[in-house]
Amino acid sequence: MTEPETPDFDAIEHLLSASGASWEAAEAHGAFCGRACLSGVASIRTWVDELLAEGDVGDVLAKERAKILETLAANTILQLEAGDMGFKLLMPGDEESLFIRTAALVDWCHGFMHGLVTAGGADEGPQSDALEVEVVSEILDDFSEITKAGAGEDEGEESENAYVELTEYVRVSVQLVYDETVPLRAKYTGSGSA
Repeated sequence: MTEPETPDFDAIEHLLSASGASWEAAEAHGAFCGRACLSGVASIRTWVDELLAEGDVGDVLAKERAKILETLAANTILQLEAGDMGFKLLMPGDEESLFIRTAALVDWCHGFMHGLVTAGGADEGPQSDALEVEVVSEILDDFSEITKAGAGEDEGEESENAYVELTEYVRVSVQLVYDETVPLRAKYTGSGSA
């Protein structure tokens, strides 16, 4: 059985724009990943509803858009669940300028933190406690710093290498946060994993 093809950045960007959503693709994917860390597959429906809430629900393409977003979310969960570091951030392709890609990474991290908050990570209780574990807390501090970063105009090799390293750090960090929050997702699935 083959898994459905994960929609690419441009397809999601176009879908969100066409639906009237105020979200950019990278930020939306980050928000889903933040939610997924705390509530796993249970986050898919609420995430899709949030993204498409601003659009015309009577739109004949609304169901198709929701299905595409659900496919992206389900494939993202599968990547995170595999635990083999195969998880990928939804980001613009390498053909885009470094400025655009860096801005998307900033948006992605902002979305991730938004997703954690909307999934209950800012509340008192187990979600909040899990996010205070030292490694997770350090990652969230780093993501907060990334959201404050600005994209420079320098397109040199050094800047490109820094971008690649930062993107890899974010990717691996999200996997670590997801792995650290397994017990929280158990309440949504009734087991130890999502």
